[in-house]
Amino acid sequence: MFKIDLNDNLEFIMDKQAHLYVSFGLYYFFYTYTDDMILSICLTFLTGFVYELFQGFSKRHTGFSFIDMVYNVVGIVIAYVLHCIL
Repeated sequence: MFKIDLNDNLEFIMDKQAHLYVSFGLYYFFYTYTDDMILSICLTFLTGFVYELFQGFSKRHTGFSFIDMVYNVVGIVIAYVLHCIL
C-alpha cells in the first residue's frame, strides 16, 4: 500500500538537511561522470524521486514526502547555480 506523509512540514530538521545536502552532492557526483549538467540534474532528481517512492511503499517509513522532494530540488538548484557561477 502506498502512503503519503501528510504530516510533514518545511522545518529544516536533520532529515530535510540530508535531502538538501545529498542532492547537492549527487549533482556533482553525476556531473563528474557524465560531464552534462542537464543529465546530472535529471539523474539527481530521479534518484531522490525513486527514494521517496521507496519510502511510500515501505512499512518502516512514514511515506512519500512532497516536502522532502522540495528539499531535493533546492539542493539541485543550489548546486546548479553555484556550478554556473563558479
